[in-house]
Amino acid sequence: KRAVIERDDDTLTPNEVKQHRSEVESSMLQELHTWSKYKCFSRRPRKGARNIIDCRWVLKWKYEHPTVDATASTQTTTTKVRRVIRARLTVRGFKDLEARNIDNYAGTSQRYSQRLLVSEAVCQGWDICTTDISKAFLQGVTYEELSEATGEPIREVNFDLPPGSVPLLRKVAGFESFNPVQEVLHCDKPGTGLVDAPRCFSMKLAKITKGECGLIPSTVDPELCMKHQSRGSLIYLVCILTKHVDDLKIAGEINEVLTVLRKIQEVFGELKILWNDFTNCGVRHRQDKTTKEITLGQVEYLTKVKTISHPMLAKGLTTNADASTELHQLYMSLLGAVAYMALTRPDAVVYISALQRFNHAPKVIHVKRLNALTRWLQRNPKGLHYPQLFGSDKKAARWTSQIQYHMKVSSDAAFKKEEEKGHSMRGAAFIRALGSDESSYTASAPG
Repeated sequence: KRAVIERDDDTLTPNEVKQHRSEVESSMLQELHTWSKYKCFSRRPRKGARNIIDCRWVLKWKYEHPTVDATASTQTTTTKVRRVIRARLTVRGFKDLEARNIDNYAGTSQRYSQRLLVSEAVCQGWDICTTDISKAFLQGVTYEELSEATGEPIREVNFDLPPGSVPLLRKVAGFESFNPVQEVLHCDKPGTGLVDAPRCFSMKLAKITKGECGLIPSTVDPELCMKHQSRGSLIYLVCILTKHVDDLKIAGEINEVLTVLRKIQEVFGELKILWNDFTNCGVRHRQDKTTKEITLGQVEYLTKVKTISHPMLAKGLTTNADASTELHQLYMSLLGAVAYMALTRPDAVVYISALQRFNHAPKVIHVKRLNALTRWLQRNPKGLHYPQLFGSDKKAARWTSQIQYHMKVSSDAAFKKEEEKGHSMRGAAFIRALGSDESSYTASAPG
């Protein structure tokens, strides 16, 4: 990762671990207290225990936002952050003997759902906000609750702590006399690293969003949830939410949004809520507080992406030479980083897709083209802008009459013949526009 992305919130190096040893151990102890707080593990005799897995510590620099009460208004929210060390205890789930037989579904919203929420917020004149649920994978349903809901047998998963961590565990209430020779830690609910942790968290979150908040999953994307209310003879959308595992993005009538946030907070603890200007799923959202227009961009992310520098690119080799193993790995890493730009750079998608065809066996020419694409994206920073569609009087009009608009859809497919095989590419553009009569469909309209 460091070879293609320059980050200051990445994994600690061995030297950083030594330099910040006191802060690292404090963070590890806090993580163990968190596991205990959420009743993720308990003590079990080692004798007779099965499916025992080891685990590891993942130490990262993180930018910490202050927690904000869910009842707070947008005007009182602060965005000051500080850089801290976060220790995450991660079970090596790939060693789980039952991993292959487990449903590992995790709720991630589609890209179009993320954009649809933004479009709706602008059209309705709603403020937009984001929040992430802290320690989400430790707050899912227990294995007993999972068994009751699905009829599946209760899972048995046990684990051992990394070397040197037992003294820290003995500082946690209830584990003062823990003996790793005779005991193991039993997972009462899936912890971080286990394949069923995202599923168990998603199930618990859905109980709140659907059961308590009345947000109904859409039929095209279950992680796009909406709430409607009847007012007179009309039915209105009053709240819309997207889930990307533990990252939530919400827009709607302010009282509805605050109610949803409050109910989630009552179950999962204090939330870190950011309004109008934030980064969600790697995309920077900037909303004008007056017009409610929104711009999406990944400029900051792209500035940290580095082009590939490798001896094979400077040796004067033929461009048809096969990339070495090392260069192949760099190619895949950079292409993955650049492909993430497809979220806000549709103008680059055709080039990204063309380069992805050679993921399995790139040549030197493909690496050079990828470097050229990266430099072009960096020289030409762009984003997606969502302007006002209904004008400044849209809010009043919304309550007096049904606003008429339509969707323009343009789809196409392309075919390129190659020497040995051909590939096709398909795509579509969906544009909101004013009007509902025949002339509106053909006339130029804002969107």
